[in-house]
Amino acid sequence: MIRIKFASIFLFLIILGLPLFAEDNKPSWLNKKILKLQNLNDKDATSSELNTNYIVSTIDLNDLAEENLTLPYYYWSWSNVEDLTKKIGNLDINPKPQIRELVLSILTSEMPNDIKIAKEANLYITRLNKLLEIGNYEEAQRFIKNNDPDLRISYHQQFKLNILKGNDTLACAQFKIESSENTSLTQKIYCLDYEGKKSEAKIIYETAKTLNRISDHESLILEILLYSKEIDETNLTKNINNLSILDYVILQKNGIKIENKLIPIPLLYYNLSQISTLEKRLFTLEKLAGLGIITNKKLFVIYLEEDNVYNAALLKRKKCINELEAALLIKKTVHIREKLTKCLLIFEKIGLSSQFSKYYREAIKNEVNDGWETPTSIKMRLLSKDYSSLGNELSENSNFSSAQSIAKNNFDKLNDLNANEQNIIDAFRNPKFNVQIAAMIDQGKIGEVIISSIKLLESGNSTDFYNGLVALIQAGLIETAKDIAIRTILKS
Repeated sequence: MIRIKFASIFLFLIILGLPLFAEDNKPSWLNKKILKLQNLNDKDATSSELNTNYIVSTIDLNDLAEENLTLPYYYWSWSNVEDLTKKIGNLDINPKPQIRELVLSILTSEMPNDIKIAKEANLYITRLNKLLEIGNYEEAQRFIKNNDPDLRISYHQQFKLNILKGNDTLACAQFKIESSENTSLTQKIYCLDYEGKKSEAKIIYETAKTLNRISDHESLILEILLYSKEIDETNLTKNINNLSILDYVILQKNGIKIENKLIPIPLLYYNLSQISTLEKRLFTLEKLAGLGIITNKKLFVIYLEEDNVYNAALLKRKKCINELEAALLIKKTVHIREKLTKCLLIFEKIGLSSQFSKYYREAIKNEVNDGWETPTSIKMRLLSKDYSSLGNELSENSNFSSAQSIAKNNFDKLNDLNANEQNIIDAFRNPKFNVQIAAMIDQGKIGEVIISSIKLLESGNSTDFYNGLVALIQAGLIETAKDIAIRTILKS
C-alpha cells in the first residue's frame, strides 16, 4: 500500500514537470539567475553580485518610485527576448520629462544580456542604442562597462561616446584595433584627418566616391571635413534629424554652428564640453534638465560658480539660488521660506519647478516640520514626491486640489473638475482594470506591461493616458503613476 502511494506521488510529480521540460530543456535566464542567488553562501553575501540584486529580496512594489526607480530582474522573467527587443526599440526617443525616469529604469534594468547568445546580444544593443538616442550618455557608458567592457559588440557605441566626450584620441585608438568591416567610412576618414593624414583620407574618400560606395549625405559631411566646403543652410535644416553624432561634431569643428532650436536635443550634451562661458553652459544645462536628460544635481550646483552672467533672467535665477544657499547655511528660517517661495516662482517660468523642488526637498521638509504650511510648501512637496505629511485641503484652484487628492488618495471633496482632470482622477478613484494586462502580469510579463503603459502615456490621447496610468497601477507602480499624474495636472 505504501509503495503504491509513493509510486502515485512520483508519477504525479513527473506529470507536473512535463510541461516545464517540454518547453525548454536548457536552463532559462531566470533559472540561471535563481540558481546563482541560491548558491551564494553567507560569505558571498557581501559580493558585488548580491549587492547588485539586493532589491530582489526586499522589494515592495509601492516603494519603487524613488529618485532612481529600480525595476527588479523578475519583471522580465517570462518575456520573450525578441518581443522585448522590438518593444524597447519602438520606445519614443524624446520621452516626456515626467515619463523619462520610467523609460530610463526600463533601459537599465537587469534583463537577459549574455552577449554570447545572439538574441540576448541584440536586446543589449537595442537598449544601448536607445540610451544613446534619448541622451543618457553616462548610463550608456556604465551599461557598456558592466556588460561589454571588451567592446565585442559595442564598438560603434563606445566610439560615439568618446567623440561626444571630446576624447577623439581614445576613439581613434580604438578604431585602429577594430576590424575594418565593423567601421564606417566616415569614422575611418575622420580619424585619419584627426591624426594629420589628410592626404590619405582624401584618397580613400575620392576612391569611394568614384566607386559609388558613398551616400550623398555622407559625401556632403566629408567634403566639409576634408575640403572645408561651404554648406547650404537650407539643405542642412532639412536634414538636421538625419545627423549622426559624428556628423554633428564635424560640423561644429568646421565652424558650422547650428542654432539650438534645430539641434537634436541629446547632442546639446556634446556642447557642454565645448562651451567656455558660464552663461552659455547654464542655458544648455537648463534645457537638458527640463527634458530630464541631466539630473537636477548637475544643474543647481553650477549656479553657485563665480563667473559673469549678463542675461537678466538668468542672472535673477543665479542670484536667487545663491541667496537661498546663504540662508540655508546660516539656518535662518524666515529667509529660507522667503527664498524657497521666490525661487519656485522664478524656476516655474522656465519649466523647472519640479527639478527645483526635488533638489531642495530636504530643506522644504525641514521647514514643514517646523510648521511651514502654505500653498507654496504643499506644491513643492507634491512636485518633489513627498506626500507623507500633506495636511490642509487646497481650494486655490482645481488642479491643486486634484493633485493633492491623488497624493493623499482622498477624492471626497473634489468639485468642478475639467475633462482632463476627471480622466486622470478616475484612474485612481475608479480604475477599470484591463483583463489582458492582468493576464500578462500573471504570465510574469510585468516589464512588458510597463513598456505598453509608456506608449499609452506618450500618445497624447486622454483615454490612452488613463489606460496608461491604470496599467502602471496594475503592475504595482502606484507611486510612479501618482508622480506622473500629479506633474501632468500641475503643469496643465
